[in-house]
Amino acid sequence: MRIVLILSALCFSALPAYSQIIQRAFVAKDGSVRLVEHGGITKSIPPESKQVGAEHVRIAPDRHTVGWSVLIENCCTSYPIPITVNVYRDGRKVSISPGGLMVWEWRFAGRGERVAVLYGPVHGNAAGANLYDTRNGKILASCNAPCKAPHWAQAWQTDLAKAPQPQPKN
Repeated sequence: MRIVLILSALCFSALPAYSQIIQRAFVAKDGSVRLVEHGGITKSIPPESKQVGAEHVRIAPDRHTVGWSVLIENCCTSYPIPITVNVYRDGRKVSISPGGLMVWEWRFAGRGERVAVLYGPVHGNAAGANLYDTRNGKILASCNAPCKAPHWAQAWQTDLAKAPQPQPKN
């Protein structure tokens, strides 16, 4: 019996401390993002302090990573705008923000280890696209418009080929 207990302990200690498999993810009425894991366990990720909504909740192909756009009020529009992509994996949230500009679109690149973000001003042409590491939010690659879209941003080639329009000074 003692050998069975020792072998069991060794097997379980070799497993990662936390490894979720996400079945479903959605925005709740209170603005939190809810994750439904394998086995029906539901986790709630609370909204950011200035967040007024969330959208574009996506589960990465690895089923361990989920991301969503964070919406905030904008002084110059009648609607909130996305300025951050939050990525949640195995109990840890990373916020990715393209320097105060609006997130136009985003998608997972690879199985969930990278996020590609197309960003720019609220109105006008895209300013560029960045590829981020989802573990730490660091930029892995950039394409400042106008540019030829790299493979991870091919879907945005038309947006990236245009020069950004100068923004009025406030």
